[in-house]
Amino acid sequence: MTRTRSEYRADITGFNAPRVPDARLVTDDDRDALATLMLAAYRGTVDDEGEDLDDAYAAVDDYLGRIARPHSFVLDTVDGVVGMCFVVEVDGRQYVDPIAVDARAKHGGIGRALVAMTLASLAAAGVGEVGATITDGNVPSERLFTRLGFERVGAWS
Repeated sequence: MTRTRSEYRADITGFNAPRVPDARLVTDDDRDALATLMLAAYRGTVDDEGEDLDDAYAAVDDYLGRIARPHSFVLDTVDGVVGMCFVVEVDGRQYVDPIAVDARAKHGGIGRALVAMTLASLAAAGVGEVGATITDGNVPSERLFTRLGFERVGAWS
């Protein structure tokens, strides 16, 4: 089955949000934790395509090679890395992608807090507009981003 994605955009000029306790910038040392997190966070969701741990490592390696590190965060607790929110640049535009929260920690506001902190980091750096790509049918992500001021602008190509 082929997934489709939509692009969302928001003006984040002046966006401000509190720093999330225990959030920190991502490092290459997070590779193992991020692969495990991504695999567990997406399993059973619309974003699950039956990936295995090797696929998750490949995705993490790709992201670690191209993310905007000053704006890409992980939430590191006593239970390990339970959330992530990265920023990538595509054609000169900043996009929040990906975001993942451990399935055991979902619905606790971690995703929203990490995205808000990321947007505040981008706004403080002078970024005025940011995008997100969301898999069509990913209602929790659609809801999270629209509540933060994002609007769907069309299909992602």
